[in-house]
Amino acid sequence: MKWFVPGVVVALAAAALSCAEQAQKPVAVPADAIPSGTVLGQASITGHVIYTGAPVKSQPINMASDATCRRKHDGDPLKEEMVVEPDGGLMYAFVHVSAGLPSRPFAPPADPVTLDQRGCTYRPHVVGVQVGQPLLIINSDPTLHNVHTVSQANKPFNFGMSVEGQKATRYFAEPEVMIKAKCDVHPWMASFIGVVAHPYFAVTDAAGRFTLTALPAGEYVIEVWHETLGVQKQTVNVGDGEKKEISFSYPG
Repeated sequence: MKWFVPGVVVALAAAALSCAEQAQKPVAVPADAIPSGTVLGQASITGHVIYTGAPVKSQPINMASDATCRRKHDGDPLKEEMVVEPDGGLMYAFVHVSAGLPSRPFAPPADPVTLDQRGCTYRPHVVGVQVGQPLLIINSDPTLHNVHTVSQANKPFNFGMSVEGQKATRYFAEPEVMIKAKCDVHPWMASFIGVVAHPYFAVTDAAGRFTLTALPAGEYVIEVWHETLGVQKQTVNVGDGEKKEISFSYPG
């Protein structure tokens, strides 16, 4: 039987993170990219994603394997695969424009999107990020986490974060909907990252609602992804400055 000294484990994890950080570089921005923050139009699409099946009750997560995990939860931590409001609003659906935008690339924002590990859960459960935009990953727990992505278009990463307050930055070079992030130490931990080439995306809120703003006039394919219920699409036409409302409905 092999025995490991805790300090050695921490040192090894930190060294692995350091090596992984050295391999990460920001994505090159094409010279003809549309600058970040450019307003191309005044149209907007507001939507509602709803679930029409039988009532769903979120199930508790068994965190008995790590006593530190429960300390940052006020009550019982719950699974987030299906978070449905009483009126059917579906939280954590990822919505984006999948066709119809200008062919020129969009430069990413410099501000990072944050993915936190808190109470041995990923916060938030679903995030969106633009190609080349920094993803800031934080460990807010006094325990070891392993950030392990499962992807096809982008090179996966897999590294440990052993210290409370530790931070790491990652980038994605290609659009991909969706990338799963998991923890090999705490198998119940999962988050999903939607990577798109433009800024026209959103994650539905607790009421199942989303808004896409500053769109130029045109015809767009709006795609919604949900972890459990799959993908739906709609074609939407908007005029200059028009505000249009749409809805997606998932049956039980």
